[in-house]
Amino acid sequence: MAPPYCTDVQVLAIVDTDMTGPEVTELIEETDAFMDYTMDTGSMPPFVLRMISRHWTAIKVMLKDPSASSLGDYKMSREYQLEKLNKELEWMIAGASGGMTFRYGYADLRWQ
Repeated sequence: MAPPYCTDVQVLAIVDTDMTGPEVTELIEETDAFMDYTMDTGSMPPFVLRMISRHWTAIKVMLKDPSASSLGDYKMSREYQLEKLNKELEWMIAGASGGMTFRYGYADLRWQ
């Protein structure tokens, strides 16, 4: 099994949750497996994979743990926090190559 793109410590640095490290690690493994299945991860630099995995997992943590909140500048409503994390994730994925290569096609994710 390949090493994860990010660690539980890196995810917990951007989201405040009651989930344990092993629980977060399980979500990281699911996220990374999905990324490998749907994206051309072999052509992406490690730091880009780490950023995408970390943010995507943070979103999953917030959706799974109702008491979780993102850290940093987003100390507003939970809805705003999730929206901000989602926009950052979309920006990272689009910036990786101007789009995202899926197993069965190409989706252009550039901002219009």
